[in-house]
Amino acid sequence: MSKKKALITGITGQDGSLLASNLLNDGFEVSGTFRRGSANNLWRLEELGILERLDLSEHTFGSDSTELAKILRKNYEYVFHLAGDSFTQDSFRHPRRTLNTNLIGCLELMENLLEYSSDSRTFIACSSEIFGSQPESIKFVNENSKRNPLNPYGVAHSAILDLSRIFRKTYSQFISVGILFNHESEYRGVQFLTRKLSKGLSSIKNGSNTVIELGNFDSSRDWGSAREFVEVFKKILDDSEPNDFIIATGQSVNVRQIIVMCCEALDINPEFHGEGVNEICIDGKSGKTLIKSSPEFFRITDTPCLLGDTSRIKDRVGWTAQVSLNSVIEKMCEYDLKESTKLG
Repeated sequence: MSKKKALITGITGQDGSLLASNLLNDGFEVSGTFRRGSANNLWRLEELGILERLDLSEHTFGSDSTELAKILRKNYEYVFHLAGDSFTQDSFRHPRRTLNTNLIGCLELMENLLEYSSDSRTFIACSSEIFGSQPESIKFVNENSKRNPLNPYGVAHSAILDLSRIFRKTYSQFISVGILFNHESEYRGVQFLTRKLSKGLSSIKNGSNTVIELGNFDSSRDWGSAREFVEVFKKILDDSEPNDFIIATGQSVNVRQIIVMCCEALDINPEFHGEGVNEICIDGKSGKTLIKSSPEFFRITDTPCLLGDTSRIKDRVGWTAQVSLNSVIEKMCEYDLKESTKLG
């Protein structure tokens, strides 16, 4: 009996690598695309021990579709579209690139799927940044909540949601969308806050004199586990009908709480002094400054904290988030402490 085939775009990223590992363990033949010129970014696949088991192709979304057509002619049962620029703050500096890579790239995939692999069940990764600012009375958002993105990244993903619905309805494509809230692991990029903290504090624990600079310590998000989130992607495609699904925890955690989680995992005693752009975190034992707030890292327009209402995914797929953020942070710190020790 031949193996089922799955294609993961953006396979070298946090979600792509974790998903690839899951699918291989489930007996799938897994292919993936990665951005042209990023062949040196295969470390996640290497660490997971799966690099040699994958069929990889270079493709930059929003560019030439000829090579994508060749890839899709292999007729995959499942396609997971995770490729794109994912760092929200960068979208202010590079709005055109963000829209081209994320929005036009997604349209490129949908058009080619329609032409060359119309029977594929497709999962599109979308972002909670589509909701942006909501009235103060609204704390939870669902799949039909009003959208009001506050950055180019959110604008691109809001349009991606609309495009997915159009292709689903007009062309009867099986396209499901996962509206993902923040999700973390030790494979998170170092430019993201949680990994910046786990890596930075681990380095300090091993003797570094670096002071970590962050934005607003009061900034809150709905943070979850990347490992847990990617486990539901295939379950979404195995549902009887395509749909849009919020993937979130429904719980709010602020930056200060994450700092405390990291410090506890690393046996550091954090003390906070000041407020706003003048807030700092010091080591209560040594008095050494660990972290300081810097205007450079305050967002031009910060998205207010909204929580994901996961009623639909619970009812349709039977999924709810179970993994605590604290356990995720502990694992990240354990990983980064080991890596820091190797380098030291």
